[in-house]
Amino acid sequence: MMGFDYGRFGTVGGNALRRNVRRLNKALADALRPPPRMTVSEWAAEFRKFPEDAPIPGDWSHDTAPELVEIMDAMSPHDPCEEITVMKCAQSGGSASAENWLGFISDLAPGPVLFVQATFQAALDWAAEKFWPMVEATPKLNPERRGTIRAQGLANGDGSTSKKVLFSRSSGYILLAGANSAAGLRQRTVRYAVEDDLDQFPADLDGQGSPEGMIDERLKVWRSRGLSKRLKISTPTIEGSSKIAAAYEKSDRRHYYLRCPECTDRFLIDWGDVQWVDGDHEHAHVVAPCCGVQIEHWRKPEMKRPDGWLSDRIDGKPVPRVLTEDAFQAFRARMQPSRKRGFHLAGEISTFQSWGEMAVGFRDAQGDVSKLKTWTNLKRGIAFKVATDTPDYEQLMKLREQHWGVGQMPIGPLVVTLGGDVQGDGIYVEKVGHGPRKETWQLDARFLPGATDVPGEGAWKALDEYAQRGTAFPGGKVLPIDWECIDAGYHTPAAQAYCAKRPRRLAVFGRAGWGRPILGRGETIGYEQQGRRAGRAGSKAEDKAHIVGVSNVKLSWYGYLRTTMQAFAAVEESGVAEVTPVGRVHLSRDTPADWFEQATAETIEVRMVNGFPDRRWMVMPGRQNHYLDCRVYNLAAAEKLMLDTLTEMDWAALRADRYAPREDGLRDLFAPDLTQSQAPPAPQPSPMPPQPRHGYVEKREGWL
Repeated sequence: MMGFDYGRFGTVGGNALRRNVRRLNKALADALRPPPRMTVSEWAAEFRKFPEDAPIPGDWSHDTAPELVEIMDAMSPHDPCEEITVMKCAQSGGSASAENWLGFISDLAPGPVLFVQATFQAALDWAAEKFWPMVEATPKLNPERRGTIRAQGLANGDGSTSKKVLFSRSSGYILLAGANSAAGLRQRTVRYAVEDDLDQFPADLDGQGSPEGMIDERLKVWRSRGLSKRLKISTPTIEGSSKIAAAYEKSDRRHYYLRCPECTDRFLIDWGDVQWVDGDHEHAHVVAPCCGVQIEHWRKPEMKRPDGWLSDRIDGKPVPRVLTEDAFQAFRARMQPSRKRGFHLAGEISTFQSWGEMAVGFRDAQGDVSKLKTWTNLKRGIAFKVATDTPDYEQLMKLREQHWGVGQMPIGPLVVTLGGDVQGDGIYVEKVGHGPRKETWQLDARFLPGATDVPGEGAWKALDEYAQRGTAFPGGKVLPIDWECIDAGYHTPAAQAYCAKRPRRLAVFGRAGWGRPILGRGETIGYEQQGRRAGRAGSKAEDKAHIVGVSNVKLSWYGYLRTTMQAFAAVEESGVAEVTPVGRVHLSRDTPADWFEQATAETIEVRMVNGFPDRRWMVMPGRQNHYLDCRVYNLAAAEKLMLDTLTEMDWAALRADRYAPREDGLRDLFAPDLTQSQAPPAPQPSPMPPQPRHGYVEKREGWL
């Protein structure tokens, strides 16, 4: 067969044609050549880079966290696994594995990807803080180095956008979406899906079902061809209603075994293995369950191997906690490559937190159920079991102590807060004294009648007069309230006008949710919306507000009541002097009768929503919860003042200053009637001086 005659085009033309043909042949061969058979972990080791300002800059190294290798490999296209569940502690590297997978997809297995966060804003934040820095640091992805990701803001309009990341070598893309928007989850048929922070997804979306169900529909076509992949990743929340824990239970439930550096056996670490000496939590160590040897934290890296994962049941039988190396490998050989794999990245194995750090957190959470829940979720990476029993309000009446006059206090409290729950016909208020170890004294509780829709009038005027009377300390000083948290969810403008009138007042909005902090600053409520307005910032006053995470605060409050009742019962039964528990609650003989019933008016109920149990606080039939809300806002005020950060010296200085006799040297044997309007007003507080910690109890008369 005769070849093409390039010579008839002349020397210059013929050579140019030859070069073009060679390029065309190469391009055709490249197009037909299948991508290299790499795993996601191999791709990460070869290509993933971290920027110079990252905690661990430079190349990705499996030596840092070898437990992530098997998780990433399950995401590889040639692996039969189609759903990967990662239940993790905070800062475990699990999210970085998801980032590696997205980079791998853009390079070697392009296709449409749906990346879902709890809200669209959270997805945008992830892209700005995690994804684009990875793209910029990784040459394989960097568009300026002809990488696999298209740049943003191209002049021709053919680049990536804030919502959609485009791949440069294919029609693939990453679509960002929020789990609170049905429209964002219905837009595309996709091959891959990442559900990040799954436990923060709503249980139901616009009455159309769960976000997980909608994502499942987006994957249906690719899944029918055996080509889909799905990654679920989150820290868990409440046992029985955690979405990531439920997904993990439906998987093959893999746990990570450490290798003992002394006897070389493998063992599944448990929190009970972490021990410390004489309260020295900072230097906690592990006592190996295999040989009893004490292992210091610095040896953790040598205990971890890429092959450390085992399902909790193999061949229908539970896997022992301690195994010889041969037995461990035998179990590994019998473990089936399931289509649904679950990995538990427990805090005890994490590279990025020490056993000492976990022990300190455990110590600091004692006595506070909410903090213990947070520690369990974030530090250990397991779901927290909440007590569903409600304290008996009739039994609480036994806690009433001596009388202390209105506007005064007993010996003990050092800081005073006020919480207000606004109703249409008045405002419920509770004034609370605080001391060390979260000990509280109920100083006063009452209902201030009057209209609440007009700023500065009705109940608002009465509340302002009440708050300005101050509180008489045992030494005779009358000091103003340290901080007020007032419910602004009902008549928002009137509540905000009241708080703007004087310092140390804060308009707050109570919101349910097990993942919320006690007090969040300036959270945009508009992003909780669903439907057409989902993800858009609103213009209403409450759209940028201080949010009180009521679910966890109520958990703490009920915990304080239970431990107080237990301490009281111990003294009543044995006569032994009680050890004051953390969060001890003191109640006066003057506490209103309806306070006890209202302060315990809610209970945790379990409701099935789209097939998932949902645990939430519900008001019991026939009860009102106004004083419970008041106590919640008082605890939020304590959080605002950062009382849990005060040292023993700080508390001692406060006591010396606030319990000191009045400057005139006299102390009234009979307390002044502070309830009368003609009582002299408390001195106006001076502006709070600049301080490094916002919200800290302000300095008064040189107490520090």
